[in-house]
Amino acid sequence: EENPQKDIYAFANWLLASKQDQSKENRPPESGEGVENAVQAAILITRLQRYLSMYVKPAIKTLGFTREHEYNFLYQVSKMNNPNKNDLSKENMVEFSTGRDIIRRLIVKNLVSEKVDPDDKRAAQLHLTGKGRKILEKSFEMIAETFTDFLGGLSLKEQVQLVILLTKLNKYQALKNNREILSYL
Repeated sequence: EENPQKDIYAFANWLLASKQDQSKENRPPESGEGVENAVQAAILITRLQRYLSMYVKPAIKTLGFTREHEYNFLYQVSKMNNPNKNDLSKENMVEFSTGRDIIRRLIVKNLVSEKVDPDDKRAAQLHLTGKGRKILEKSFEMIAETFTDFLGGLSLKEQVQLVILLTKLNKYQALKNNREILSYL
């Protein structure tokens, strides 16, 4: 909008009014507002997750994993600082028993090893093995094109905006649900 008036006071009033309009647009919706947007966003996020799964699944199978969770656990062991089983399960938002089973499969495949935690002898820290590191490196090459194609229709600026918005949603949900935010984001 252009300000046709040349008066500094009129300009200041115009500027304040435009800032108030912006703050109204940026406020969180009140109870009941935005329900339709929330439903549509949830459906779209679910569909996008399914598309991503469809794209990644062949690479995951080629790498020798039976489920995507196994790959996710391996990847997160590489990103976290010597996690224990409980922390890794929380990071993946799965029940401890499910996480323990996935970790056991990774250990059997010699992709992850356990070592006694020097600070707590009752706990074990998880580490990537050489084989696990090689599988991850190979996966990055195989999956890189998939991830690039997944955001294919977005410009670099739009990709950054999307990541910012998704990170904001993740932080909100993590705090609301008393879950730890993914530590490497």
